[in-house]
Amino acid sequence: MSINVRRYNGITVIGLDRAERRNAVDGPTARALAEAFRQFEADRDARVAVLHGGKSFCAGADFKSSREENPDLLPHERLLDVYEPFLRIGDLKVPTIAALNGHAIGGGFGLALICDIRVANKDAKYGANFARLGLHSGMAVSYMLPRLVGLPKANELMFTGRSINGETAAHIGIANY
Repeated sequence: MSINVRRYNGITVIGLDRAERRNAVDGPTARALAEAFRQFEADRDARVAVLHGGKSFCAGADFKSSREENPDLLPHERLLDVYEPFLRIGDLKVPTIAALNGHAIGGGFGLALICDIRVANKDAKYGANFARLGLHSGMAVSYMLPRLVGLPKANELMFTGRSINGETAAHIGIANY
């Protein structure tokens, strides 16, 4: 299973569970996340969702798996399945917390940014590495990051693809703690 979902008295904990791929999101994981969020929205007792990974929070889109799964699609077309559950988090009517116990890079960083509250590990790495891959920033990073840290700092992070640690993320306003 690519994710696991547990419920405790109104608290839904959604765990990414693809450690062998640094929790990169492929098609089946994206569909499982979308379904988990649909069930979460339908739960009248839901008060908060906590999203977590493990040693890696999320490495973003799993380009290798998406290419194998849909070889006839262009790269940006393959990512449409992945975008839907990421962006759905922003529409939830209850708070979402990203427990960033590990690295969040690229689209995984975007997944963290779309959550209402972010709790970072001081030693983990966070960043939008899209420029280093020759891609435009995706997963709402270019929308959310400037709103959290201001345009100059967001541009620096997006244009350089530089990663920061959790302590810096909290200091500049990306993480709450």
